[in-house]
Amino acid sequence: MDLDDILKLAETRVPSPLELARARRVARAVQSQYDLSVAEGYEIISDTDVVDPLTSEVDEATRIARAAQLAKLGTITWSCGGGKSAALAQLTWSDEMAMICGHPPGTLRLTPRVLADLVHPADLEDLRRVVRRAWERRSPEEVTFRVIQPGGSVRHLHCHVEVLTTAGKPTGIIATGEDATAFELARQERRRLSTRSRMLCADLAALDGATGLPPRSYLIDEIDQARRTTGGALVVVTTEPTTRLADAITDESHDQLTGEVARLLRTIVGDDVVCGLVGPGLWAVLLAPAEDHASEPEMLAARIVDTFRRHLFSVQHRTVRLNTSAGLVHFSSDATATGFDLLLDGEHTARDARRNGLAVAVLDQPATDADRVDRCRSRVRHAVSANRFALYAQPIVDLGLNEVTRHEILLRVRSDAGEPMAPWAFLEMAERVGEILTVDKWVIDHALELIGRGAQTSHYQVNISGSSLADPGLLTYVTEAIRRHKVNPDCLTFEITETALIENRNGALAFARGIRQIGCQLALDDFGTGYGALVHLKILPVDLVKIDGVFIVDLCRSPADQAVVSTMVKLCHTLGIRVAAEYVQDEATLTLLKSCGVDFAQGYQTGRPEPIAVNAEQQVRTIEFELRLPPQYTAMG
Repeated sequence: MDLDDILKLAETRVPSPLELARARRVARAVQSQYDLSVAEGYEIISDTDVVDPLTSEVDEATRIARAAQLAKLGTITWSCGGGKSAALAQLTWSDEMAMICGHPPGTLRLTPRVLADLVHPADLEDLRRVVRRAWERRSPEEVTFRVIQPGGSVRHLHCHVEVLTTAGKPTGIIATGEDATAFELARQERRRLSTRSRMLCADLAALDGATGLPPRSYLIDEIDQARRTTGGALVVVTTEPTTRLADAITDESHDQLTGEVARLLRTIVGDDVVCGLVGPGLWAVLLAPAEDHASEPEMLAARIVDTFRRHLFSVQHRTVRLNTSAGLVHFSSDATATGFDLLLDGEHTARDARRNGLAVAVLDQPATDADRVDRCRSRVRHAVSANRFALYAQPIVDLGLNEVTRHEILLRVRSDAGEPMAPWAFLEMAERVGEILTVDKWVIDHALELIGRGAQTSHYQVNISGSSLADPGLLTYVTEAIRRHKVNPDCLTFEITETALIENRNGALAFARGIRQIGCQLALDDFGTGYGALVHLKILPVDLVKIDGVFIVDLCRSPADQAVVSTMVKLCHTLGIRVAAEYVQDEATLTLLKSCGVDFAQGYQTGRPEPIAVNAEQQVRTIEFELRLPPQYTAMG
């Protein structure tokens, strides 16, 4: 017999013989437990009348209260009597209920005001609504609410609410309750875990969409782990078409070629070896140390090169061969070079192999820091001096007007064969060796030159790497470039990469104030992926933020991304900031962004990057110039 059975019996005026027998068995069990407790010397704090409550002539409220006592429950009784108004109602509670609420029995007289103060303010209206519904419908109700104990502790109380009747007329309400804190916390935890499981995105080992292999960040982490534990060997393979591809080759074609190379690489090295794309046309394979077969890494690298050279790849129904070379770097478990450093060493060694006509070049140990930095700086400076860059424009749609009103200028780095490639690996290298300012100045000068030569009809946006903001002469350089190219500063917005602001907070703030003083505006890129973004919105005069593409590419399939994006938009609009979304790949994502209130959208769905052609006849309202590190969603360009 449980509480429900007891309450059902309590509602019966004339119990059946079977019910009386069941009630007497319960009473005997309680009496037996009582006698045993007394015999063992336990102090009885609150005695209970173990007389069968169903056989005595008592009122309904008393019978329910005694049944609750048997189940160790508490009761609150609101009795207004026959024909009495609610104003004359009396509130009483049992000792058990008083203790659940944190009050010793007999120390607090219960009144409507006291009861209202005991209930958590957020739950008070819900409790009143349940009580009113039970009274109006003359039917039992259940409710869980929080009570606040004298010390401030909060307990969850679950109650059955019933209407008391006398001669068929309602005369009051009795609530039978128990402390359900443990149960409620367990329920909340189950709900939280379910929500977290549904919202949790893929881990860092999630495969890249174009290659089906782990991304660059995962490979660097794996290399770092190997150099801290077992050591090993790193093979870096460079691939480049033997002839320059036609300008009509699209990013989709590059992705197709990259996917084909990735599948061939996985076939050669097997499923158990860590490998992936670490740069445009640049592949890495991480090998564990092989003490018994020291020549195995060299043999594998040679097999990869030979297979790639002999294989006929297909791009837009054209046969393509790849110039392929490999660099092999051995490293021990005590190597001080980071995973990123070892990738640079492997790339430099592969380039040396190609320059010397070798299939594979081997580095027995990582290069010194000085040699590595010198080679990287030389590469960056040579690229700048030789103008091995190109600017591409990608349209941006104003979702309110449903038309293109802006363009973003994307940087491309030309390969040895003249092919424009995505710059993310090159720019990361330039930042690591302190040469990003040189690249930034090239972009600023050439971007403003293009703006000055065109019709300045509206607004143009130039992105500056956050690492460059520490240079005290940058503001002067920008101001001079604006004057030299006759660009209206009111038509310019400078965009700062959000992820780098922490390292240059003072420099970023000084640059922002200086830019505002000369009449330009400010934007924030990669919003949501750095640290302290909310602080940046508070202290920087930001007019526009771009939500990082990692929250957009899987937006339709990720409840977590949807929650993040909608929250970002609401926050920015509250602060008077417009919002742009990058990497919009399909119509469904575009529709969802509109429903979230995003102001601008950019991606393959709205238009692919095209080489810039300055045309004075073309009236573009807004062009956005940006130097950035795009995520690895595209492959070889």
